[in-house]
Amino acid sequence: MRIKQEGYKGTTRNLFDLLGTDETGLSKAFSFLLASERSILYRFLRAIGIAANNTESNFVSTSIEIERVRHEGRTDIEIRQSGKFHVIVECKVGKNRISQQRTQYLNCFDDVPQKTLCFITQERDNNLEVSNDICIHYKGWLDVIDLLEPKDFESTLIKEFASYATRSFKMRDQKEVLIQDLADPNEIQRYENHNIYRRNKTFGSPLYFAPYFTRSAQKAGSTDQEGITSLSKVLGVLTVKPENVTSFEDALLDFADGDKELVSKWLKGIEGDTPDFFTYYFLADPVRWNKPLLKDGGREVGRGKNWIAAMIPPNRCVTFEEFTKRIILATSKP
Repeated sequence: MRIKQEGYKGTTRNLFDLLGTDETGLSKAFSFLLASERSILYRFLRAIGIAANNTESNFVSTSIEIERVRHEGRTDIEIRQSGKFHVIVECKVGKNRISQQRTQYLNCFDDVPQKTLCFITQERDNNLEVSNDICIHYKGWLDVIDLLEPKDFESTLIKEFASYATRSFKMRDQKEVLIQDLADPNEIQRYENHNIYRRNKTFGSPLYFAPYFTRSAQKAGSTDQEGITSLSKVLGVLTVKPENVTSFEDALLDFADGDKELVSKWLKGIEGDTPDFFTYYFLADPVRWNKPLLKDGGREVGRGKNWIAAMIPPNRCVTFEEFTKRIILATSKP
């Protein structure tokens, strides 16, 4: 690492840069921020569902530990307040994936009312699931940056952490528009009547969802034409068993910005679903248009670049800019 460049009167680096550019460095920097800035700690705890008041006495009673060696492995960050909560945070950057850690530390928690396992990855992910009595959150580093408010940047420490995290790790922006085929009659009904897209357990949270109604969708009872004729904002994501979804009514109300009718609509869309873990995308009312967006046709090499063609792969996301270009092209044709 070049500490001072030729032609400069001083270093262009801050102290966090000395930690390096791997996930260990970023987790240490984040833990130091949490231990130094009380307001950031409690914003983070609230973001992962921990009910704790931002008071001096609570802060004094809270411990933050890094790289704790356990029989199950070494945790990145542990935050605990005796008798109240225990949080284990695992940090990832780049293309490093969460693998066995999803279940690796489930037996490591103190016997406290609030137990949370949080994974922070480079790709934004607002997912939430539950395993027994442990809540599991998936966040992105950009969600951590979003915890910071303009007034916070009066603090040199906060300003330097934000600079270190965003510059050193080249944080990728959130996936924008998820496009997936929709053909199953039950899922068509769930989307059209209950503002929900259900899929097998997955991770990652796009900003919008756009269903591609296949040719078989009309046979399944859809009134939509083949192609994409609607776009829905993703208000929140849960990965749960259907019978447990009512335990997250507070989270659903938060997704819906207090709209109880929308929450009721969502809950009815999950009633009686197959008893297994699924990922549910909770959606706002869709925006619709008349002329459908279609896949790129033909067989030439490169078709579907930045868009979709043939079989749509899992987790196919496109930019909002590309999506709106396609709408303009489709609706401008006579």
